[in-house]
Amino acid sequence: MYQIDTRWISVTLKISSSLVGGIRRVANRNGLLLMVAYLMLGAAWQIPFYSAVVTGLEQSGTPTENVALPAIDAPLAVSVSAAILMLLGLQWLTIVTIRTLVGGHTRTIPSEYYTRNIAPVLVNSLVGGLIYAVLMFVGSVLFVIPGIIAYVAFIFMIMYVAVEDKNFIAGFRNSWQLTRGHWLRLFGLFIVIVAGIGLISGMLTAITSLVVSALAGEAIGILLSGVVGLPFSLLILATLAEAFTQLQENEKKMVTS
Repeated sequence: MYQIDTRWISVTLKISSSLVGGIRRVANRNGLLLMVAYLMLGAAWQIPFYSAVVTGLEQSGTPTENVALPAIDAPLAVSVSAAILMLLGLQWLTIVTIRTLVGGHTRTIPSEYYTRNIAPVLVNSLVGGLIYAVLMFVGSVLFVIPGIIAYVAFIFMIMYVAVEDKNFIAGFRNSWQLTRGHWLRLFGLFIVIVAGIGLISGMLTAITSLVVSALAGEAIGILLSGVVGLPFSLLILATLAEAFTQLQENEKKMVTS
């Protein structure tokens, strides 16, 4: 008699449970608060960023009469400084979000999540994120498969940095150890995220830009299209938090069994 290979069934169920668990982690009071915070900070970051772009163009002698961006008239140093501070604020919010999602908190966010070792965690998350992006880029340029392996093998680096306050080197090492033997499963989850959540987010961003630009002007359209995808980024983080928790629980069971 033929036997069904249950490994593939297990992979499908794990991907499904990660997505369902990710939705549950954001479909609550904390998820709504974090989403609002992302929208507000994301919109606030764009204004000094685009202001710096417009001012830089003007100082270089490039005409900006036809450049429709959500910008204000401010000195370049002020715009750049504000944009950097807002970007750090978004990274800080990401750390708080990861801690909240992995911790499974739905109604309140523990106060320690806002401040615990926040300076070293911020530095390690930024440096680790930059190295992670470089590894994926180099792996994808040289050969597609190394880029995919780098994505799935080191995908939980930021989780270890944010949740366990590890440095980025330990985060890469622990992520590699946690994901070993699960690369196919994580790649399947990656495909679902990119093909599903990413596609929907991209379509809504494009539609928002076109509709709002036609009704309220191109600058407003750019501003809103820049934040409409942020709730989907929160869902992606929640899905990864669910997968991270599942793998950690499986690892603990293997150690104790």
